[in-house]
Amino acid sequence: MITLQIAARRRTYAEAFFILVALWFSLLAIFHAWPMIDIRISALFFSSPLCMELSPGNSCGSFTIGAETWARTLRWTLYALPYVAAATILAALVLAGVSRRVRNYLPVRRLWLSLASLGVSAGLITSLLFKEQFGRPRPSQTDLFGGQMTFMPAGSFGGACERNCSFISGEASGAGWLIGLLLLLPPRYRTWIAPPVIIASVTTAALRVVVGAHYASDATLGVLVSVTVFAGMLALEEAIDERKGGIRIG
Repeated sequence: MITLQIAARRRTYAEAFFILVALWFSLLAIFHAWPMIDIRISALFFSSPLCMELSPGNSCGSFTIGAETWARTLRWTLYALPYVAAATILAALVLAGVSRRVRNYLPVRRLWLSLASLGVSAGLITSLLFKEQFGRPRPSQTDLFGGQMTFMPAGSFGGACERNCSFISGEASGAGWLIGLLLLLPPRYRTWIAPPVIIASVTTAALRVVVGAHYASDATLGVLVSVTVFAGMLALEEAIDERKGGIRIG
């Protein structure tokens, strides 16, 4: 009975992973095929019509919320949360390494897995692969919103941005990793910890759009890539356990 429950849980993680992968590429295809979705969402937070639509002599606007003190303070507070979480996990692992009692209490392998997930999603995929290889300018860098570069749809390689580009959002990716951490919590804790974590993560991603630092596609796909990687890590872990014939509980 226990073996069947574990196999079912592995299938759940695997199914979730493949569903998330399909969802990620489906959303990318939608944003790429209909780039006006990104443009119109960003335009909601721009203080004038699109700069290319203005009559000669009219001044272009800006993303005014980005200049607000409260917005900058909130951004940096939310920005720190994944680092605080990662440092807490690392401290717990160090403590588990010197204390058998702590080691028996904590899901040590899952904690290592969570740090690996952060490195793969926010580090390797987002920062080293996407942001450096896809030359998509940020909204504030494009001529639509007062910049000098040409707008590029999500997933385009041909943009003029050379480094730390818009696709995809690194901060949104970190926020998505926080959502993945909820899978490590016992259900009795998850019910009351999940709402503030999800609110903080969604706010992190949304704020990047509001201030003109990213498009909606950058933020959405940034969150989703980390959740997808986390689910994939869990599915891989359970698959390895099953192949070895081991039974893992908790």
